[in-house]
Amino acid sequence: MALEVSRVWDYAQVFLDSREAVLATSSALILLGNIPPIRVRVASYVARVIGFLLLVPVSGSLSPFSRLLLLSGVTVSAFLAFYTPKYSIAKYRSLSLVPLVDLFALSILTVFTSSRLIEMITFWLIAELLGFFLIAYDYLARAEREALLAAAKYLLFSMIPTDVALFVILALAGFSEAIHLQLTELTPDLTSPLVTVLVLLGFFAKAAVAPLHFWLPDAHSIAPAPASALLSGLMVKMGIYGIYMVNSYPICRDIAVALMLLSGCLTAIYGGLQAAVQYDIKRLLAYSTTSHTATIIILLALHILSGDAAFIDAATIYSVAHVFFKSSLFMDSGFIETLTHNRDLSKLGYVYLTAPVASLAAIISVISMFGMPPAVGFLAKVVTFTSISHHLKDSWLYVLVLIVISTEVALSVVYSIKYLKAHIGSIDKPQNSSLDSKAMELAPYVVGLVAASVGFTFAIVTVYEGSYSEPGLLLEMLPVLAVALLMLTFLVTYLFELLRRVEKVGES
Repeated sequence: MALEVSRVWDYAQVFLDSREAVLATSSALILLGNIPPIRVRVASYVARVIGFLLLVPVSGSLSPFSRLLLLSGVTVSAFLAFYTPKYSIAKYRSLSLVPLVDLFALSILTVFTSSRLIEMITFWLIAELLGFFLIAYDYLARAEREALLAAAKYLLFSMIPTDVALFVILALAGFSEAIHLQLTELTPDLTSPLVTVLVLLGFFAKAAVAPLHFWLPDAHSIAPAPASALLSGLMVKMGIYGIYMVNSYPICRDIAVALMLLSGCLTAIYGGLQAAVQYDIKRLLAYSTTSHTATIIILLALHILSGDAAFIDAATIYSVAHVFFKSSLFMDSGFIETLTHNRDLSKLGYVYLTAPVASLAAIISVISMFGMPPAVGFLAKVVTFTSISHHLKDSWLYVLVLIVISTEVALSVVYSIKYLKAHIGSIDKPQNSSLDSKAMELAPYVVGLVAASVGFTFAIVTVYEGSYSEPGLLLEMLPVLAVALLMLTFLVTYLFELLRRVEKVGES
């Protein structure tokens, strides 16, 4: 018996070590779970979630940047596997959204798992095509022209520039090398100033950084909420990933640093200001995405300028934090819209009376967005500010960047508190409000993802392999984070009791 178990374990190890077998099985399970006759059955949920979780073993062979993007993306995708069917039924009275969202998530995740350039480009193009259909989904389902216009803008100003950048890299790397060599072994010569600008602008378009940022607010606000969670939480990271990859190639450093810092600083402030004046909750979140991705690009620019790997750590952890808090907030916005049939902040503010637990989850996501402990956003904030502050004596550029990012954080506090007014802004429900009870089925998955994001903070501290892990600096934060978690738990319990008390007052 022991011998048989040992043999099974050996076979399992061989399977898990075979990247191609894992990817094929993962894809097959997700597709199997989307067969129409079983799409709402337990077997469908099990197959789809296992399909996403099977990608986790692949992360062992990836760089820390790709690994954490993959692991956070798998977590978001697993929760969306439960969220999307209920959202699709509640909003569209059908399940036709589910396979599109699942395949979109899978295609993005396979971009991060790609070991060769040709593989990455293939999955990248599939992800872009699926993104187009998801942005245009309301046109396909309800003939809403704004969705088609937003999808066309995405096609022209996000897909095409990025595809040009990818094919330039492919041409310079060589087709044979793109097929046979590992991504880390490629050295395409991007030192021409024109080529450097062309490639960077292409990836700027995907990350929604100026001057090709303007497609994102329409696309992310019009797309269905699960698609928005993936577009904003994961797809824009493909642009960040492209720039991270280019950092290891020969490029025109001066041009790259100047362009990334200029575009990053302008977009970080512009996106934050725009988010602060929005009243549509999804447009608020969309503009905030441009601000956050711009900040990550600033950190990558500082890595090129200084060669300090701490900036890669900061960009990595910031990217993961953004995956979690932005995905959970877009899922929350879908919950609010389905519950109230409204996205206008001036007409909301009573959600906590019906769903206090969902409101508490939104508070924790917002806490992460402006960097409070023990959420993963706090870790991103600590590493970002310490990495910049270490170089303040080297150049005035670091001082300027510190001011820009401090302003971006201040703006994030403003629009985060504004977003919370959708949940907590009024003591009474409007008399003519008609709440959709089916929306309450979405709340547990929003809450679950938020809880997972807090757990991910401790996972990063424990296992992250970057320059901060060598002296064990992050690991030494573990007791502090544990105490912060206890304090947050107490605060959440107190707020829950308070919201329930206010709810009873409102009912009486």
